Amino acid sequence: MTDQPNKPTLPLPTVSYKKTTTMSSPPPPPPTFFQSSVVKGFAYSWVAVQIAEIATLPVDVCKVRLQLEGELGAARRYNHIGDALVKISRQEGVSALWKGLGAALWRQTVYGTTRYGSYEPVKKALGVDGNGDSPMWKKILAGCISGGGSSFIANPFDMVKIRLQADTATDAALRRHNGVFGALKDIVRSDGVLKLWRGATPTVTRAAVGGMSELSVYDEIKQQLIAREIVTSGLPLHVTCALSAGLFSCFCMNPFDVAKSRIMNQRPDSQGVLKYSGMLDCFQKSVQAEGITSLWKGFFASYARIGPRVVIIFLTIEQLKERFG
Repeated sequence: MTDQPNKPTLPLPTVSYKKTTTMSSPPPPPPTFFQSSVVKGFAYSWVAVQIAEIATLPVDVCKVRLQLEGELGAARRYNHIGDALVKISRQEGVSALWKGLGAALWRQTVYGTTRYGSYEPVKKALGVDGNGDSPMWKKILAGCISGGGSSFIANPFDMVKIRLQADTATDAALRRHNGVFGALKDIVRSDGVLKLWRGATPTVTRAAVGGMSELSVYDEIKQQLIAREIVTSGLPLHVTCALSAGLFSCFCMNPFDVAKSRIMNQRPDSQGVLKYSGMLDCFQKSVQAEGITSLWKGFFASYARIGPRVVIIFLTIEQLKERFG
């Protein structure tokens, strides 16, 4: 075999590799104070509770009057919520249905805003999973903390609201108190600052029970309906959850609501003795004089207020969240 001539070898092309660096996008700036989810939650809650309070206050006035009806055997003035609406309008004027509006709005500024605004932060502090869900006991505890704590702070305005709503006098000179701050001054002057928290036990208990039953039930029903794909979004979901939560919480709260109204509205007799020494004493005397059903006096009026009120609050909060984040 003959040797083949060597073929010239061509130089291989050289490939130069340039070190490329990927530019990562800068981290988003931290949210400002007003962009914070917690601040937004409180702001949305404030808007929602103010709208709901103005819309449902006439029913609240009737509820307070019905809860005070026939107290310890006294004569009755109203037969039911419809009768109360008509008689109050005729005897005291339509504007009487909004008695205590100033105190109610101040109360909701403190109580309602804090109750609804603090629920999610408290629930998250107790621990949630990656989807933001948590077991039922954490929802109940979060509702209890947010409801009870906010109610204790707002107790003075709650007392003033009930006294103004219970006052049937049409002549300004005969009224028990003159406005919100006039009532606060009267109470402090006659009884001392601490008396602004008279009835705090049933008030805080009512709010804690309401927070446990309303907020947690709304949260749980919503979670279950979405998970089972029964109702997943929109108005039907929010209305179903709100009405169900409102009915359950109304039934649980009513006995404490009756005790709260009676204790806060009571006046000392000629010897300076009050009718009730506390919540349990109020329960006992009411049941002895009027029967066990007295603890659910004003229930239908209460739900006529709480049902629409809860719908308005949760719908407003949900819509604000969708619109502004």
